Amino acid sequence: MNIAVRLLWNSGVPRMAVEEAKHTRWKLFIFRDAGGNYDLSGVDYIVLRKKGEKGRGVLPRLSTLITSFYAGHRGKEATVDLDLILKATSIKGYTLFHDQFAGITGYLRKRKTGEEYALYLHETTLIGKELKYLLPREMERRILREARTVITNSKWNRDVLKEKGFNAHVVYPGCYPARTISDTRERLVISVSMWDSGRKPCLYGEMSRRVKGKFIMAGSWAREDTRRQFEREYGDTVTITGKLRDEELMSLYSRASALVRFGFNERGPGMGVLEAMGYGVPVVVNEGLGSKELVKQGENGFVVKDVEEASSRLNEILDDPLPLGRNAWETAKSLSWENHAKRLKEVLGEE
Repeated sequence: MNIAVRLLWNSGVPRMAVEEAKHTRWKLFIFRDAGGNYDLSGVDYIVLRKKGEKGRGVLPRLSTLITSFYAGHRGKEATVDLDLILKATSIKGYTLFHDQFAGITGYLRKRKTGEEYALYLHETTLIGKELKYLLPREMERRILREARTVITNSKWNRDVLKEKGFNAHVVYPGCYPARTISDTRERLVISVSMWDSGRKPCLYGEMSRRVKGKFIMAGSWAREDTRRQFEREYGDTVTITGKLRDEELMSLYSRASALVRFGFNERGPGMGVLEAMGYGVPVVVNEGLGSKELVKQGENGFVVKDVEEASSRLNEILDDPLPLGRNAWETAKSLSWENHAKRLKEVLGEE
């Protein structure tokens, strides 16, 4: 059994692929190392394009052009590498491909050799109504249709796929719940993500002006110009960390009283939400994020409608974070990476 992921960079998809490889002992194929700071010790892995290497010929340039048309706000590192998608068709054995773009490899390989594949779908293009999504939608349909097994990261995504005629298993991402959690918390609100304009960082800036505590936005930024613009507008009330090592991020979780994360039709849970809960941090999320499925209203956090309600709930938590934090920790214990790997093996028939 293999696992394949397009990019190694600081976001939830490669994090999941790496942790799956660690806990299943399956071989990991990384199409391109885009600079993710992951500990790969003990992982059997192959990188098709190492960090700093550049592709040659027409396909890499075409890949950058196409990606910029669909997701220019994510920067060049997010490029879908068509040349590596083709190169990866040489992978042998039953393989779980993370996202529909890596799934192109599985589809082409199956059409060529008959070799089966599974697909972990994080976000779907099937609901995109704009004309520019016509080609991605048709591509995704074919990849879903040919996959032996389809897995996704939330019930929300599963229901969307079912409406479109595809069955999928839900396997939530995992986390490393702390053995113990601290009862000493700072008046600190954090948000963790790979930041780009699509995450609407200005909303967090507005929250930071209403929250009665320190506000930190942790994580990498896809584009430096987006970061600079945000700092100019909200640098007086928000601390921006940039990319953090795992130890630094865990330190933040251990000190924080609350985490806030908004999504905009993002049906995945958001890794930062799970990780924070694993350290006893109550979470505030909106209706547009898949992790609302993990929140028990008023018990381990809150699901809110807008910035005003989020700010009010954050201030409420800051006054007494411990009860909700302990419940968040209990929720996270059932969502460990060990349990994720076990569920994955069950779904793929490898147990």
